[in-house]
Amino acid sequence: MIYAILGLLVLIVGSIYILSVQRDTKKSTENIEVAKNTVIQMERIHSQKKYYGGHAFGWGGGDVKNSIEFDYDKINYLHKTPFIPIVIKLYKENFYLVYYDRETDFDNITYRFYKSTKKGDFKEINPSEFPKHIAIQNRFWSSTNKPEDLIGLIPEKLVNTTTTYLWYLIEGKPEKYNWDTRIEFIKEYKEKYITNRAKEN
Repeated sequence: MIYAILGLLVLIVGSIYILSVQRDTKKSTENIEVAKNTVIQMERIHSQKKYYGGHAFGWGGGDVKNSIEFDYDKINYLHKTPFIPIVIKLYKENFYLVYYDRETDFDNITYRFYKSTKKGDFKEINPSEFPKHIAIQNRFWSSTNKPEDLIGLIPEKLVNTTTTYLWYLIEGKPEKYNWDTRIEFIKEYKEKYITNRAKEN
C-alpha cells in the first residue's frame, strides 16, 4: 500500500514537472518598413511556458523568450530578449530598437532602447541616445495600439499612444506623461524634432 501511494505521488509530481516545462513556440515572418523605401523581412520567434486553464484556476505560462532576426547589407542581425519589439528603425546604417518590457517587473512596465553594432548584435542605450525623429512605433502587437493614430502625427490623436510615451522617456520627462500639458508637449516635440527636420531636408 505504501509503495502504491509513493508510486502515485511520484507519478503526480513527475506529470506536473513534465507539464511545467512544456512550451508554446510561435514563429512568424513580418515585413517592417525601417526607413523610407527600405523594408526588411524579420523573423520573430516567441516562446513561453505552456499556459493551462482559464484565468481563475489556470497555471503555467511565463519564462518568455523572444528573438528577432533579419539580414541587411550582407549582415545578419540577431537579438534575443524576453521583451516585445515595437520600434525597428534604420538610421545612418544603424538599427535602433525599442522593446516593451513587461517581464522584468509586471507592476512597473517600461521600455528598453537598443542600437545595433557592426557585428549584427545590439547594445542597450539610454532613451536620450535614441534618434528623436525616428521614435515612432512601427510594429503593433496589441489592439490598443492603432497604427492609424500615427498618420500625420496629429497631436490630438497621439495623446494616448505608445509613441508619445516614448517621446516623454527620450526627453527625460516620464513623470509628466499624465499632465494636462500633454498635447502641448506633443506639439513641441513634433515641431522641434520632426517638422523642422523635414524642412531642413
